Amino acid sequence: MTTKQNDSGRIRVADITLAQLSRGLYKSTASVFKELVSNAHDADATEVNINTNYPAFDFISCVDNGTSMTIEEFLRYFSAEGIGSCIKRKHNKDVTDIYKRPIIGKLGIGMLAIAQLCDSFQIESHYVDEKTDKGKAYWAEIVLEDIFPFSNREETIRNNNEKKKEIDVGTWTYKEIEYDKTKKGFRIYSSDVRKTFRDEMKNSLDSSQQKKMSFNLSDLHTEFYEKSNKSIRDCKAYLETIWELGILCSLPYYGDIKKCPVDLSTFTSQETKSDEYKKAVHVINDKQKEFLDGNFRVVFDGIELKRYIKLPNEENVISKLYHIAYNDKVYGSKLKFSGYLFAQVARAVRPLELNGVQIRLKRVGIGGYDSTFLKYYKEIETIRNKWVSGEIFVEEGLEIALNIDRDSFNEHDEHFKKLQSVLHEKLDTVFNEIRNISKESHVTERSKTDKRLKESLQRTVSEESNGKIKLTFKEMGKTEPVIKVDKQSGQIILNTSSRPSKKKKNNSIIQSIEIAYYISRELHKNDEEARHEKFLQLIKRILDEVL
Repeated sequence: MTTKQNDSGRIRVADITLAQLSRGLYKSTASVFKELVSNAHDADATEVNINTNYPAFDFISCVDNGTSMTIEEFLRYFSAEGIGSCIKRKHNKDVTDIYKRPIIGKLGIGMLAIAQLCDSFQIESHYVDEKTDKGKAYWAEIVLEDIFPFSNREETIRNNNEKKKEIDVGTWTYKEIEYDKTKKGFRIYSSDVRKTFRDEMKNSLDSSQQKKMSFNLSDLHTEFYEKSNKSIRDCKAYLETIWELGILCSLPYYGDIKKCPVDLSTFTSQETKSDEYKKAVHVINDKQKEFLDGNFRVVFDGIELKRYIKLPNEENVISKLYHIAYNDKVYGSKLKFSGYLFAQVARAVRPLELNGVQIRLKRVGIGGYDSTFLKYYKEIETIRNKWVSGEIFVEEGLEIALNIDRDSFNEHDEHFKKLQSVLHEKLDTVFNEIRNISKESHVTERSKTDKRLKESLQRTVSEESNGKIKLTFKEMGKTEPVIKVDKQSGQIILNTSSRPSKKKKNNSIIQSIEIAYYISRELHKNDEEARHEKFLQLIKRILDEVL
């Protein structure tokens, strides 16, 4: 293809459905940036720098040091073949040339994701021409149009469908510029940022939060994410975008692999000997090595992002680790995946965004964590559903099921159905085990609590009566009174099988009144005022301990 020094033309789109990208396709700001990062990943970049001009948010840019887009590819993308004509996968190419990373892009629409945040943008590309081995560079501007205005959207779509398949969504202009080897890579940027984006970001950080703002990932977790304790959404749009982008991108876990994503020190020695545990740990270690070997960094407003997953989020919890895997053909097409499921008994996973399972395809998160576990309805309405988190890494297959937004799947696809059934079968085991553990733990804890309460009551009775009266416990039958008094031995016998009320708390109150009444009566038989004062003192102390 021959090119002129300066040129301009109309932007063409391969299909009317793709034309709607100019109005936005992605569910969140992080999903938009993820698409730009994925393009850099496929271009064998080692570093991507995203800038939002915090705290003004009036400029956005994404700069990488990859192999970049040639002028021929630019013209093919925006004019000759149209947006949606991806050349990354031609000739069955599945991995990148330099780092042999799995190629993420498939549809050829990722660059236009930035259109969700701005009305026009510029690109600058510096690259080495493979044929001449010489450096080349160009600058281009993309101005997008609102092809589906609200006033007559349905009529516009109908007319375009009737007249032609390819439609215009805006204009492009480019010019060749001098190559600069220090700028080798691809730059996409805009100062034409949409007001909705600016306002959302600005309003998400008040002045006190801005003073505490740190550009270190660990500090952000200490100051904001972990303090919110419940949900990342509590931190609002800007901080939520940073966290979500780190979770979605092809990045390694943060910190010591023995602590992230799962703190291995929280498991019992018996648990660590199980095959489930060993296989799950192997998957985590293996995937971490893959991400590290990928030699890929993402920096957002000066913050180097990583997948900051720390489970469990509380101390002294019972933890379980499970392995999930599949490697076979589904209707003649290969499907291979592996992953882990983490469960903590009787404690909800925090932050809430980690509750569920995340499917990672080509190392990238397809949306966030699905708290329905791909519609596992057996447990979705129970509290136990919130105790589990996990990741599944798809190595082969499933890609055809990916929806155009790259955040969800076609749920009727054969590969998706197989993954869903394998996951649900595994969850049957997981929820059954943690349900039983929870019951056993509850019984054990209740026994310990009852023992502590009995010892506390005995101590109280002894102290308040100066050792004259002792409290003992005995099952004497449900029809017998709550309290029996043995005057010869100076004992109060509490009937542990007596249930005057259906509610346990009411029974504790009744028992406390009986004990306080007897002791005050025995200690102050002839002094009604002292007896009354002692009774009130005792009932308060005993109820504080019981309740």
